[in-house]
Amino acid sequence: MNDTGRSRRRRRATRMAAAAALGAVAALGAAQASELHVAVENIRSDRGRIMVALHAPVPGADFPDGTTIAAQWRKARAGTLEFVFGGLPAGRFAVAVFHDENGNDELDTNLLGIPREGYAFSRNARGFAGPPSFDAAAVEVAGERVSTSAALGY
Repeated sequence: MNDTGRSRRRRRATRMAAAAALGAVAALGAAQASELHVAVENIRSDRGRIMVALHAPVPGADFPDGTTIAAQWRKARAGTLEFVFGGLPAGRFAVAVFHDENGNDELDTNLLGIPREGYAFSRNARGFAGPPSFDAAAVEVAGERVSTSAALGY
């Protein structure tokens, strides 16, 4: 089998897993659906796209790796953009954001692993020598509309 076939199957499996996770989240909170509004601030240019990923606490997984339940991409615009994640059950969620200025769909880093593109986390949480903990970035969603901000640092 060639790499293209494997890549297609891997992408399909990833989409199916994401859909299943979203379905589980929707089923848990159908009666009390909430919206999480994320203001992405300090976008320095119109180049590339802004990616916002919504994370749930996953036992045994490190935030933000392995905990993504939904993501949105939007064309960058200098200043502030608002993203909305709807249909959420009551619970704790965290957001990770990055500015993909060169359009390669990934957060570029230098040889030491330090990001070369803008990034941020909900509640403007910061980590030491890595991302913050889930708890530091977590937002309690327990109402119709909850807001948080994430100011990009470059």
